[in-house]
Amino acid sequence: MANTTAATPGARAAVDEAVRIAADSARRTTDTAQAAIVASQQILDFATQVNRDVFALWTSAVETSLQTTFAAQNAALASSQSLFDTSATLGKDTFSRWADVARQAQAKTLSAYQSATKLYGNLSRQE
Repeated sequence: MANTTAATPGARAAVDEAVRIAADSARRTTDTAQAAIVASQQILDFATQVNRDVFALWTSAVETSLQTTFAAQNAALASSQSLFDTSATLGKDTFSRWADVARQAQAKTLSAYQSATKLYGNLSRQE
């Protein structure tokens, strides 16, 4: 029985060492799992920020593209409006000048008719 008591402290030491090794292993596994969780969270945060930055860049590019397109459309509309106004003004001026020339021709024709009538009237009285 003396052997049993002598083996018991050695067995206890072995069990204690096994428990310590298991506890250290569990602690290292827990630490590794926690480090993996922290690293995963950091990667997720980085990926989220990259996605936000890409989205902000994309929306900025789309907005700039839309503004440029609208500016080009507005310039085309203004140019068309200017061309239309110029054409309308030229047409109006042309018509106005044509009407003035027609009125002058009418007045000259009437004046020539009146002069001819007066001349014929004078010629017919002299006879």
